[in-house]
Amino acid sequence: MATSTVSKPIVLITGANQGIGYEIARQLTSSGKYHVVIGARSLSKAEGAISQLSQSNDAIDASDLTPVLIDVTDDASITAAAKVISDTFGHLELLINNAGISGLGEPNPGSRENFRSVFETNVFGLAAVTDAFLPLLRASKYHDRRIVNVSSGLGQIGLAYSGAEFGARHLPAPVYRSSKAAVNMLSAVYAETLAEEGILVVASAPGYTRTNFTRGQGNKDVSEGAGVIVRAATEGDPKKLHGKFLVDEHAEVGW
Repeated sequence: MATSTVSKPIVLITGANQGIGYEIARQLTSSGKYHVVIGARSLSKAEGAISQLSQSNDAIDASDLTPVLIDVTDDASITAAAKVISDTFGHLELLINNAGISGLGEPNPGSRENFRSVFETNVFGLAAVTDAFLPLLRASKYHDRRIVNVSSGLGQIGLAYSGAEFGARHLPAPVYRSSKAAVNMLSAVYAETLAEEGILVVASAPGYTRTNFTRGQGNKDVSEGAGVIVRAATEGDPKKLHGKFLVDEHAEVGW
C-alpha cells in the first residue's frame, strides 16, 4: 500500500540532476501543479539537485520533490526505482525518459564498444524504464497520462540527407544519430500500442541547447530547450499530438 498522500500528478524524470533534465524538473515544480521525482544515477546526486532546486526559487516547495536512484543501464536499479515509486505513491502520471549520452569525443567514436555504450543508455535503457513503469502508469486514474521520450532532430533520416548544417554530411555523429533514430521508432511503436489505453507517447527534441551535454555549445538557452519537453509533457490535445514529433515551442512534425 502506498505511503504517500500526494494529490498532485507524479512525474518521473530520468537524468534529472543536471542539464535539460534538471531544468525540466525546475519548470514543472515551479508551476506548483506537479510532484516531481528526480531520477539520478546516485541518490546523492538526486538529493543534491533537490537541495539546489529548493534554494534557487521561492516558488519551489521541497515537499513537491522526491529523489530516486535510477541507473537506466542497470535492470536491478530500474526495478528498485519502480518499487520505490510503487511503495511511495502507487501510481505514476508522467514519465519523461531524459537520460542520455552522446558518445561524442570518445577515442574510437565509431567502434562497436561506443555503439554499445550509447545504445545501452539511449535505447535499451529507455525501453527498460518504460516497460518497468508501465504498470504504474496503468494504475493511474489521471486523465492525461503521458510518456515523453527526449530525442533529437539528428535522429530524423530526412535531416541526415538534407545537406543542411545539421545534416550527416556536415555532422556525421553516426552513433548518436542512430540511437535517436531508434528512440523515434520506439516512440512510434509505444504510441501505437498504448493509444487504446489512453497513454500518450511522444518524442520531443529540445534543439541545440547550451548544456554540459553539448559542451556549452548551442543556439538555445537551457530554459528554452527544456520548455519544449515540458510542453510535450503537459500541453495540447493528446489525440492531436499522437504521432507527432515536438521539435520546438511552435512546431509539431511527424517523426
